[in-house]
Amino acid sequence: MNKLSSTRRLQIAVVGSASNQLSEVQRTLAFHVGKLVIDNDCRLINGGMGGVMEQAACGARSSTRHQPGDVIGILPSYDKAEANPYVDIVLPTGLGVARNTVLMAACDAVIALDGGSGTLSEIALAWQMRKPIACVGGEGWHTRLQTLMLDERRDDAIAVCPDMEALAGFLWQLRGQNLPGYDGIAASSVCQSELRAYLQSTFTDNSASGELDFLGRGSEGTVFRSGQRIYKLFHRSDFTMLLFTHLSGIAQTLAPLPEESAPIPLYEVHRGDYLVVHYPDFASQPYTGGQTQQMVEFLRAMRTAGCCLSNVKAENFRCTYDSRLVFIDIGRDLMPYSDALFLSMCKRAFLTVYYSAHADFKRMCRYTNDHDDFDGIAACDGVAHSASDLANQFDQFYAEVTRADAVPG
Repeated sequence: MNKLSSTRRLQIAVVGSASNQLSEVQRTLAFHVGKLVIDNDCRLINGGMGGVMEQAACGARSSTRHQPGDVIGILPSYDKAEANPYVDIVLPTGLGVARNTVLMAACDAVIALDGGSGTLSEIALAWQMRKPIACVGGEGWHTRLQTLMLDERRDDAIAVCPDMEALAGFLWQLRGQNLPGYDGIAASSVCQSELRAYLQSTFTDNSASGELDFLGRGSEGTVFRSGQRIYKLFHRSDFTMLLFTHLSGIAQTLAPLPEESAPIPLYEVHRGDYLVVHYPDFASQPYTGGQTQQMVEFLRAMRTAGCCLSNVKAENFRCTYDSRLVFIDIGRDLMPYSDALFLSMCKRAFLTVYYSAHADFKRMCRYTNDHDDFDGIAACDGVAHSASDLANQFDQFYAEVTRADAVPG
């Protein structure tokens, strides 16, 4: 851990779109963020070019607390003349996009504004280097990442700052803290042996006290099988208590369902040193797409159960030997029912049935988040149907799911 000396001021990276065609809202936001950084007795460091970088630097210069040297620009080129006019210290690198690594190494924390793939790379690097990350603004990659743990190498999450007051609070909390140091790409902070020991000591009355088979590790947790039971241990985060409350509520919703027809395993929730969900193992095989009627019946059962999923993909399902689909990735994606969420879930389920193996499956799903039409789906290579054909097919699929006389299961 690096204790910040009392004489050194924090260097805050403000990252975002390099476009010189920012909207007035984006320009104003970047300006005020840059000013806020200096107002809070920090230094501003960024890529030194246009767009968000220039507006943030301009805002920093406007602060009454600005001092010469407070605005640092790390350029991708060798040419100092490419820096915007508000940069105090110009550091040319000649590294191109690799300068993002230098920028993230040089900063103490990151504020991400509206941006594209470049901003995404900076957020990922900051995460790996254990730099605190805050998000502001309503566009760009960070809106999909906010409140998330990108992987298990850290216990915190990407912070959301809806306004300048919240962002000022984020900066204030950084002062005098032992900020994380960086000594190479961080590995998982918890090894399998520690997780196994926790299960075996905690669930002494269940089969977890015996042999534990490692099944996999995802973005949320690590999964084991012991005897006739499956255990998922969630990685520690600031949102563990919230997730415990959330999953406990869903478990109560599912409890009245017959186990043999439930679309999600009837799980139990444990909260201690780790948050754990566990449920009976069941005979099944992987699901790889297709099986339209089984997916229709699954969606009907979810509607009856009062649940929705925010993320539908084939690998999160198992197919039982009586031809039922069961969703097994219990976590943040499991949500209480709403009409809007159910429609979105059905669109993703439709794509999962017909396009699970398509190279652009993830992009297709993202498209349905923001569009009511299927134009972006039809435009993908290898999709033989027109947008109108796809819309008609989905309408028929959705009508079958919501048919009034349908019996789930």
